[in-house]
Amino acid sequence: MYGELIVSINMVFNYAILSFANRMVKAQASRLRLLLASFVGALPVTIFPNSHIAIFIAFSVMIISAFGISIASIGNPAVIVLIGALFAGGALTVFTDKFMFSDSKATVFISALLAYVLLYLFKTKWLDVRMARQLSSYSVASVLSIWNKTISIPCFIDTGNRCTEPLTGEPVHFVSFKSVERSIPEELKEALLVWKTEDIPQLSTFPKHYQKSLRLIRLQTVQGASWAVGIKFDRWVIGEGSELPAGYIVFTKQDNRYPEGANAILHASALESITNERGTHHVART
Repeated sequence: MYGELIVSINMVFNYAILSFANRMVKAQASRLRLLLASFVGALPVTIFPNSHIAIFIAFSVMIISAFGISIASIGNPAVIVLIGALFAGGALTVFTDKFMFSDSKATVFISALLAYVLLYLFKTKWLDVRMARQLSSYSVASVLSIWNKTISIPCFIDTGNRCTEPLTGEPVHFVSFKSVERSIPEELKEALLVWKTEDIPQLSTFPKHYQKSLRLIRLQTVQGASWAVGIKFDRWVIGEGSELPAGYIVFTKQDNRYPEGANAILHASALESITNERGTHHVART
């Protein structure tokens, strides 16, 4: 009975870890396969609990049984399994040491529940970190040249921003009004501040010498359609020297949702510029 309990606990723990790895690497192994792999991994450790060779063999056979024998299918899941085991193993070991000789069914059940809760929390935090890293990779410093001035602006490349100027098809970027307010010429600023997005657009209300660099941009949001003023910029350099293609900027007042501390949301096409820049930079180094 004691041996069966040890096998059950090890099997439950193995299944929790393998399920965690299966979801993290999107291996799509079936539950039955994971269950059989858990049992295969539990037996050698139970029979030879103090043998490092038995542990290594059990781990290897379990990974191969669950995810296959190719190098690609073994590598990533093995790493995830090790990380998950180190994270959840400590708490589960403490639990089983204290409650090993209580009711066996309750021990196995609570062990499984504890392992799954711990790994679920770990997976949630892991995905949060991965998302944060992904978001940060789209955050870039930039220098905007407009009105004979240069303005440093932290930017975020939004792959969901596909807004373009309707006549030329040039990309439209969104910039926090507050971040550049001091650099905007006073007469242009006054015209922008009295602009009403719901009214019939009239660019004639803007100073004449700025009108040729302005375009009407129709925006469609969940709140409905509205009109914005697109302003053509002279030059915009992002990252380590990549220049954005010609385009327009639209000022926004409600910018509290800008991610990663950015003051500008760049068009999705900017991602190609920054990717090419990083790729060229990498090749130059090698």
